[in-house]
Amino acid sequence: MSDTTKILLTAIIAIFLWVGDGILMRTLSAQTCSCAGAPLVGAQSLGSIEQGNLVLGFTTHFNNIDKLYAGSDELKNRSADRSTFTNLLEANYGITNRLSFTGTFSYVTKERVTGLQNSTTSQTLQTAGVGDALVMLKYNLIKQTLWKPYQFIVGAGSKIPIGSFSETLNGIQLNADMQPGTGSWDYTGWTFLSYTFRAQNITLFTVNAFSKTTSAQRFNKNDNFEFGNELNSLLGATGPLFNRFSFNLRLKYRTAGSDLRNGVNLPSTGGEWLNFEPGIGTQLTDRLSMQVSGEIPIYRNVNGTQPSTTYILSASLFFSLNKNEGGFNLGLPGR
Repeated sequence: MSDTTKILLTAIIAIFLWVGDGILMRTLSAQTCSCAGAPLVGAQSLGSIEQGNLVLGFTTHFNNIDKLYAGSDELKNRSADRSTFTNLLEANYGITNRLSFTGTFSYVTKERVTGLQNSTTSQTLQTAGVGDALVMLKYNLIKQTLWKPYQFIVGAGSKIPIGSFSETLNGIQLNADMQPGTGSWDYTGWTFLSYTFRAQNITLFTVNAFSKTTSAQRFNKNDNFEFGNELNSLLGATGPLFNRFSFNLRLKYRTAGSDLRNGVNLPSTGGEWLNFEPGIGTQLTDRLSMQVSGEIPIYRNVNGTQPSTTYILSASLFFSLNKNEGGFNLGLPGR
C-alpha cells in the first residue's frame, strides 16, 4: 500500500468516525454522569506496542464532584457532594509489529454525602468493588519511522460488565451512578493520530473514541437502564522539560445525551464537558515511567440540573518488559 493510499484511507476513516459519531449523538442517548463506572475509555491514550513487548500500567484516579450545574450555570444551593476513586490496571502486549492487545481492569470506590444544608442531618453513602473491564485490539495503519514523523492507529474493543450493578442499602437497590459497574456491554471504536516535530522533539496527538452501549436490567427483566453512547476526544502535546522530565498538555472533550430507562429519556442527564489537563512525566529507570496530572473544567453544559466535577487528580506508573534489551522506550505520545 502506497503512502498516498494510506493517507487517503486515514482521512476517510477519520471523517467517518467524526461525522458518524456526530449523527449518532444527535439520535441516540449517551452515558453522562462522571461517576457512572470507571473511566476505562478515557484511559486508552497508549498507542502501539512492538511485537513481543509487554507494558504494564497502574493508574489511580480521583474525581471530586462537588459542583451543581443547570445548563452552563453553576448553582449555589447544592445539598450533596460526590467523589469517585478508581484504580486501573492495564496490560498492553504487542502481538505483531502492527497489532497489539490492551486489557484494562478497574476497582472503584464511590462516595455521596447528602443533606449538606443541615450538618446534623447529613448522610454518607459509600460503595466499593471491582468495576468493569475493557479489552481492545489496536492496529497500526501508518507506522512512525525515521522518514515519517507521523503515525495512525485504529482500535476496536468491548467493555465487559464484570462489576456489580446490584448493590443495595437496607434492601433497596442503589441508583446506577452509585454502582461499581454499569451492568451493560459497550462496544468501542478508537483512533490515535500523532505527528512529531523532530527538531524540537515535541509530539502533537489526538485520541478519539466512540462507545455504543446496551441496556442492563435493574430490578427485574422488564426494567432496563441504558447509559447510552458516548464520544470522547482528546487533543494534546508532549515534549521534554529537563533531564528525564517531560510535559504533557491535553484538552479533553466529552459529549453525551440522555440516559434511558425502558426506552424513555431520563431528565437531568446528558450534556458536554471540556477539561484542561496539564501533566508531568519522568523516567524513574530505563523500564519504569511515572506521570502525574490534574484536570480542570473549562466548560460544561448539562441537560437539566446535574452534579459536576470540580477537579480530577491522576497518577500513573508504567513498567516495560521489552524483549529487546534496549530499555524502556514506549515512543508514544499521550503518557
